[in-house]
Amino acid sequence: MKLKKIIPQFSLNAVFMAILLTHSQACKAFDGNNFLNPSTPDPFENSFKNINYNDENYSQYLDESDVYYKKGMEFYEANEYTKAINMLEKAVSLAPDRTKTRVNLAVIYINRGSYHLNTLSEYEKAANDYRNAIYYLKYDGYEANTELAKENLLIAEKNLENTLLKIQPKMNKGSRLKMAKALRGQGKFKEAVVEFKEALKEGDSDPEIYESLGDMYRAFQKGKQASYYYQEAAKTAKQDPGLHLKYASTLQDSGNNDLAIKEFNSALNNSKENEKPEILNALENIWVEKIKQNPRDASAHMNLGVVLQKKNDLDGALREYKIAESINPNDITTRLNLGTLYQAKKEYSTATRAYDTILQVKPDHILAHYYKGTVLRDSGMLNEAIKQFQIVLLQEPENAMAKEALFETVKLFKNPNDIINILATFAKNNPKDATAQFKFAFYLHSIDRFDEAMEYYHRTISADPSYTDAYMNIASIYKQRNQIPLAVSVLEKALKVMPENKKIDEMLTVVKSEAATSRYQYALQLHTKGEYQKAIQEYKSIISISEPDSDLYLNLGAAYQALKDNNNAIYAYKKAVDLNNSNSTAYYYLGTAYFSKKEYDNAIKSYKKALALDSGNEEIKQAIESANQLKTAGILDKGILEYNQGKYKEALLSFNTALMADPQNAEIYYQRGMVYDELKKYPLAISDYLMAVKYDQGLDIAYYSLAVDYDMIKNYAEAKKWYQKYITVADDKENEYVKYSKQRVSQL
Repeated sequence: MKLKKIIPQFSLNAVFMAILLTHSQACKAFDGNNFLNPSTPDPFENSFKNINYNDENYSQYLDESDVYYKKGMEFYEANEYTKAINMLEKAVSLAPDRTKTRVNLAVIYINRGSYHLNTLSEYEKAANDYRNAIYYLKYDGYEANTELAKENLLIAEKNLENTLLKIQPKMNKGSRLKMAKALRGQGKFKEAVVEFKEALKEGDSDPEIYESLGDMYRAFQKGKQASYYYQEAAKTAKQDPGLHLKYASTLQDSGNNDLAIKEFNSALNNSKENEKPEILNALENIWVEKIKQNPRDASAHMNLGVVLQKKNDLDGALREYKIAESINPNDITTRLNLGTLYQAKKEYSTATRAYDTILQVKPDHILAHYYKGTVLRDSGMLNEAIKQFQIVLLQEPENAMAKEALFETVKLFKNPNDIINILATFAKNNPKDATAQFKFAFYLHSIDRFDEAMEYYHRTISADPSYTDAYMNIASIYKQRNQIPLAVSVLEKALKVMPENKKIDEMLTVVKSEAATSRYQYALQLHTKGEYQKAIQEYKSIISISEPDSDLYLNLGAAYQALKDNNNAIYAYKKAVDLNNSNSTAYYYLGTAYFSKKEYDNAIKSYKKALALDSGNEEIKQAIESANQLKTAGILDKGILEYNQGKYKEALLSFNTALMADPQNAEIYYQRGMVYDELKKYPLAISDYLMAVKYDQGLDIAYYSLAVDYDMIKNYAEAKKWYQKYITVADDKENEYVKYSKQRVSQL
C-alpha cells in the first residue's frame, strides 16, 4: 500500500506554525505501512479513526508486546489517552527497538499535551507530556531515525519550548537546570532527563548533571547510558568515592569487570572508613568470580588476597597469596604482598626475609626497600630503617611515602639531638626539597626554637612558594609573639600566591579578629583615661584590619567629639548608624554633635530617631526640647536683626519659621506684630499682639501696642481699654509710654 502523509502540502516550517494549534492537523503516527489518519476533532482534539485491525499487522501476535500495542491503540481510538500511554509504555519496555510503538507512544503524549495546553490551560502537565514524547523519541537509548519520528520530535521540542515560555516568560541559562532538579525531586525521571540534557546543551558541564543523569538511567536499568554519564562525571570529580563506586557498580552490572576493578580501587582510595566494607565486598565478589572461571589465575588469587588483607582477614589473605605463589613462584608482587601480610601479623623476621628475597633478585626494587624500612622501623631498628628510606630517596627524591616514613621514623629517636642532626642533614643535603626544609622547621618549632624554625620555614617557601603550612606556621609564631601585623602580612602574601586557599583565608580572618579584639580593649582603656587622640589611632587601626561594627564607630565618634572635632564625630556616628540603624545611642550622639555645631534641625532629626528606638529615654526628650528652644531663639534673633535693618519681608519669614517650631512663644508674636505695624497691616498686628498677651500676660509693651493699633484704625473704645490696661500693668509708671497713654485716655 502506498504511504500517505496526513497533510503533504505542509513544509517543516509550516508544521512549526501549526504546533500550538490542533494536533489533528500537525501530528503524525504510523502503524505498519500505513499512516494513521485522524478523524474530525473531538474533545481530545485528536483520535485515530477507521483503523483496519484486520490487516496483516494484527492477524497474529508475535509476542506480549504486540498485545499491549493493540490494546493501547484501542484505548487511544476510544480517546482514553492515559490508558493508551500505559499500554504502549509496557509494549515499549518489552520490545524497545520497535519504532512504530515508540513513535505512536510519542504522538499520544504530544496530543494529550496539546489537550492539557489548549483546552485545560494546564501548562505543567502539557510540558511533562511533551518531555515524555521527547524522551521516547530521543533519549531512551533506542533513537528512532525515521523521517516521521524526526518530524514528531521537532513538534514535541517546539511545543515544549512554547509551553515553557507560558510557565516562565523569561528563560535564562539556569532555568532548565532548575526545572531538571525540581522534576528529579518529584520523581519524574524521564522528564528530568530531558531538562538535564537541555542544561548540557547550554554549556553547563557540572559533574552534578552527569551524575544525576547516571542515577536516573541506572534507575531505568540502562547500564550503558548510566556508565557513560558516571564516567563523564568522574572525569572532573576524581576524588568523589561515591561517584566512582556508582560507576564501578554499573560497569560490574554490565560485565566490564576489569574497568570496574579500577573504579572500585579509585573509590576505595578516597573513601571513608565506613564506606570501605561495601567496596571491598564488591571487589571480593569480582575476584571470586574470576577464580571460579579460572582457578589457576594467579593474579586473581593475589588480588583476592589483597582484598582479604584490607578486610583484616589475614589468614584468608595468606591462603590466597600462597596459592598465587604456588601458581607463579617468581611473581614479585605476590612476594611483596606476603611481606606486608607477615608484617601485619607482626611476624617481622618472616616479613624481612620476604623483602630480602625480592632484593636478591632486584636490588633496586623501590617498594621492597620501602617496606623493609617500615618493618625495620616497626621492630625498633631505627637506623637501619632510615637507611632503607634513604636508598629509596636516592633513586626517587620526590617519593612522598619514603619521605614521610623517614620523618616519622626520625621522631622515634629518644635523644632530641639525634632527631635534629638527622633532620638538619637531610634538609642541608636537599636544599630544593620543600618537605625536607619544612619537617626540620616543624620540629624546631615544636621545641620552641622559633628563630631557627622561621629560617627553615622561609627556606620551605623558597623551595615551594605554595607550601601552605609554612606560611601558616610563620604566622603562628608571629601571633605567639604578639606581632600581629607581621602575621597578617605573611598570610596576605600567601593569599596573593594562592588566592583560593581556604585554610589561609580562614586563618587570616581569625588572626585579624583576635587582633581587632585585643586592640579594641586597649583603645577603650585609652579612651577611659582621656587619651582621646591615641584612642582614635587605635580605633582607626582596628578598622583597617577588620570589619568594624557599629559600636566601634560610635566610640570613635565619641573620641572625636571629646576633642571638639564635630565634623569627624558626625562622620563616625553616621557610619555607626549605617552599620546598625537600630543603634539609638549612635543617633543620640549624632544629635549632640549637630547640636554642638548649632545645626538644630539635624540635631532634632537625629534625636527623634533615637527616641523612636528608645521611647522612654528622658535624656533624649530633654535634648529635643533644648534643641527646639535654641533653634527658635536663633531664628528669633535673626528676625529681630532683619527687622532692625528694615528687611521686613525677611523678618516676617523668620518669625513665621520660629512660630512653626514654638507656636506658643509670646515674644515671637510680639515681634511679628511689630513687622505688621511697619507694613501698616494693623489688623494682623493686633491679632499677633493679642496672641502675645494670651501666652504672656506680663508682656506690658504688647498692651500699649494694641492700644496704639486700635487707635490707628479708629476703634477708640478698644484703644481706650488697652491704654488703661497698659497704665495698670506697666512696671515704670513714669515712662513716656504711660504718659502718652494717660493723655490719650483723657482725649478719648
